Amino acid sequence: MNHILIIAGEASGDMHGAGFVREFLQIRPDCRFFGLGGDMMAKAGVNLTYHIKSLAFFGFWEVLRNLWFLRHVKKELLSLADELQPKMAVLIDYPGFNLRLAPKLKKRGVKIFYYISPQIWAWGEKRVNKIRNSVDMMATIFEFEKDIYEKAAIPVKWVGHPLIDTVKISLTEEEFRHKADLEDNDILIGLFPGSREQEVKKILPEMLSALKVIKDKNIKGVISRSPALDESVYREVIDRYGINVTVLEGINYELMAYAKMNIVCSGTATLECAIIGTPMVVVYKTSFVTYCIARNLVKIPDIGLVNVVAGKRIVPELIQNDCTAENIADITMKYLEDDKYYRLVKEQLSHIKSKLGDSGAAKKAAVAAVELMQSDITKT
Repeated sequence: MNHILIIAGEASGDMHGAGFVREFLQIRPDCRFFGLGGDMMAKAGVNLTYHIKSLAFFGFWEVLRNLWFLRHVKKELLSLADELQPKMAVLIDYPGFNLRLAPKLKKRGVKIFYYISPQIWAWGEKRVNKIRNSVDMMATIFEFEKDIYEKAAIPVKWVGHPLIDTVKISLTEEEFRHKADLEDNDILIGLFPGSREQEVKKILPEMLSALKVIKDKNIKGVISRSPALDESVYREVIDRYGINVTVLEGINYELMAYAKMNIVCSGTATLECAIIGTPMVVVYKTSFVTYCIARNLVKIPDIGLVNVVAGKRIVPELIQNDCTAENIADITMKYLEDDKYYRLVKEQLSHIKSKLGDSGAAKKAAVAAVELMQSDITKT
């Protein structure tokens, strides 16, 4: 039996990992995956050692508080690698964990395939040497990342963005509005407060407060629930603010598509919303310490992936101290009242999809991984 270790530590990685595993097993059905992931990877056939729900930490203090547990997880995964002798490890994003695990796996003779590059373009290129010494093949989802790795003499393949294949609408607008319990005259605002518990607790209060500031009874907020979090995480916040909002899971793309505009936590969701083409405001808020550390490390002016891909700011960003109910309400009302501005943003968003490559990213990544696994050459 050919075993493969796979690691995805976040909701987006779980989604992309599931697509990768399905494509890989089409080529090599004799292989068995084990490791860290979520419900989608488990459904695709991964034997989960740990679920992403147990590792949903973000921010300096959260990671520090859970350092012992993270070390325990890493130790157990390495023990399993010693026992099962995997032919290869597939590491998906999650660089704080994966870039520490990769060298230890390399020492055990495991080939390292990294799918979805760490954002070295945002944090500076100090991680390049670590990647060069521990990764056999990097599969990037952005074309500009390929240039960085080629200059660093790291084997790389640009496969395109898997969202091109995964962003699909299944329900009609009428079906969605019925499911969301919306009236005909309700103006829908999509609320996407993130996939981590800490993000929801920091960002959702500002979103809900913004709806209160607007004071328009026809505006209805609908919250996108991450599959990595229990609904109680959202309800705890909603109950404190006494506002009537619906929480939905599994129909995020319909919510993005049928909303007049979306308020979106910085991350993969901003690209999903861009592919669909609905105007948005990108928001983010974290602890003061984490923000100060990140502000000193981040080397780019914008953090929203939609703006990074565009190469300029095409949608507003409200980060940390700017992420207030009043500012969110102001931008929301600008979208609702200024039709010229709304149409301008929609037109600029229409160019994003073409920058993300062709369809078939998961299949291309799987083909590259199979080629690596079957090759005789690995770096030492």
